Amino acid sequence: MFRSLIRTPVLSQALIVPARSCTLSGARCFSQSFTNHRTNTSTRTKENVHDLKTFLELIGRNCVEHLDVFEGDLNKFIETPSSKMKEAGIDTRTRRYLLRWKHKFVNDLEPLREHKRGKKKNGGERKAKTVIAKRKALQRAEEREQLAQEELIAEDRGERLF
Repeated sequence: MFRSLIRTPVLSQALIVPARSCTLSGARCFSQSFTNHRTNTSTRTKENVHDLKTFLELIGRNCVEHLDVFEGDLNKFIETPSSKMKEAGIDTRTRRYLLRWKHKFVNDLEPLREHKRGKKKNGGERKAKTVIAKRKALQRAEEREQLAQEELIAEDRGERLF
């Protein structure tokens, strides 16, 4: 996203301290150093995972079924490129998921956990309007059909005269 469009939170005057070099030149400069560096304190880190089965169980999405492709060896999994995984018969979605987690694991970027697959609402973003319109049209047609059925039943009972 464009940083110029994102509003920064308003800070109290006590937190904003002008830099000394800017005050000499007459310009007003403020120093803000917000760092979002977090250390990985989870138990599901690179140091605590020593075998491939544990790794695949922690990342979830039924990746354990591909354990035999890598012969249960974590180093072989880390060294295996995408083309070899494709030749082994791992489908694209799972392969990309494994490669993302391999990168995060090697660089120790994130604790191991399962990322759930996203679920489409109303057929996805592009088709949402047409899916909702079709659903409403079907609902209206069913209501009309039910109303016509009720009128026939009422006419047969003699409750409705024409």
